[in-house]
Amino acid sequence: MNKKTGILGLLLLTLFPLSVQTTQAQTAQAQTAERGLKECIRMGIERNLSLKNARIGIEAGRTTVSQARANLLPQVNGTLQAGDYLKRPVNVTTSTLLGADFPDNPTWGKVRTMPLTAQGVIQVGLPLYNATIYTAIDAAKVVESLNHTSYEKARLDLAVQIAQVYFMAQATLENRYLLDENIERMDSLCRITRALYEQGVVLEIDYTRVDINRKNLIAQRNQVVMLYGQQMNVMRFLLNLDATEPIDVVRMPQDITKLPVGGLNEQLPELQLADQKLTLLDRQIRQTRAGYLPSLTLVGQMGYMGFQESAGDFFGSKNNWFGNAYVGLNVSIPLFDANKRRLQIHQYRHQQEQARNSRLLQHAQLQEQYDNAVLQIAQTERIFLIQRENLRQSTDVYGVTEIKYKEGVSSMTELLQDEMRLREAQGNLVTAHYQFNKSQVDLLRLSGNLDTIINE
Repeated sequence: MNKKTGILGLLLLTLFPLSVQTTQAQTAQAQTAERGLKECIRMGIERNLSLKNARIGIEAGRTTVSQARANLLPQVNGTLQAGDYLKRPVNVTTSTLLGADFPDNPTWGKVRTMPLTAQGVIQVGLPLYNATIYTAIDAAKVVESLNHTSYEKARLDLAVQIAQVYFMAQATLENRYLLDENIERMDSLCRITRALYEQGVVLEIDYTRVDINRKNLIAQRNQVVMLYGQQMNVMRFLLNLDATEPIDVVRMPQDITKLPVGGLNEQLPELQLADQKLTLLDRQIRQTRAGYLPSLTLVGQMGYMGFQESAGDFFGSKNNWFGNAYVGLNVSIPLFDANKRRLQIHQYRHQQEQARNSRLLQHAQLQEQYDNAVLQIAQTERIFLIQRENLRQSTDVYGVTEIKYKEGVSSMTELLQDEMRLREAQGNLVTAHYQFNKSQVDLLRLSGNLDTIINE
């Protein structure tokens, strides 16, 4: 027996460090899986796929500006052309040009060209003044600003979405811990009731009631665990994480933290977008008006043209190639466009009026949301304080009733009712905490202080 005991002791000593290491590894993994709100928001901004598309839109806007500026650079075109006249063209002239001077009765002479022609030309055009190009560059810059503002709006919207999911997961996690405590308390009550039943102090129905409550709590906990897993899947989607990567939220703090906010931020991305759309319409009107102005272009051309009787002569010794080159100024003056530009400007004017009204409506809606958010956060703060006091009282009441039940003074029904009120107070406090956090995020968003929960 002593030998077996020694072997068993040695085996336990061998396995104990392994179990300690395993426990430490699991604890370390659980700690690394926990991510704070700020870390989750930063990860979402860096990795979210929708936000990546918004960043690509910024690059596209920069490319549009570069494309518009490229119209100010010289344009060089090369042309190679070869042709075969199936019927030789004829040039007709008077005999005077052919060397015969017959002013009273000029005769007509015909000159036939060769059937095969080939030419190579290089044309160069440099805009010296073109108001349409300049206004197009200004419009492209406004579009680039629109893309920047759209990205900023998408960034803030993503931060709000992550924060709301995070706070919801915190509430779910807190409910899970509370259910664990309640199940443990109910297990203890089951054991006490079982002992009292075996001693004939209470009826079997009392033990059955406690056991039913315990099973209901276990079922609720399983439901909460499933809900928390679904919320973590949503978080992985927002952060663009792998489905197998572990992630958890930090436990909900015991008290609420009220962050300072100001009034409605007049530089919210929604208002900036409305202002930039008005600016873009103004640039489009200027671009359309620029079409009425003349444009000046420096042009030049250099090339060679050859005429031959047969295709082989182009590669022979016959020198039937003639060069030409010129430099000039091209002035383009628009005279009449059938009122196309004027009607287009009228259309832009109507769109401007709509954009102004939309901007006023947007500002009024944001102001309404801000005022409601101020009222909401004040109400949720009051509710949290009330529910915290209710929880304290419910805990005290349940403690007294539990003592009375053990002493045989209170009934099982009273104990279970007080335990139910305690669980209800716990849930109400967690819900009030979540509602406060959610209202505060909305208020920070509207006041322009959302970066306080994004940046350290």
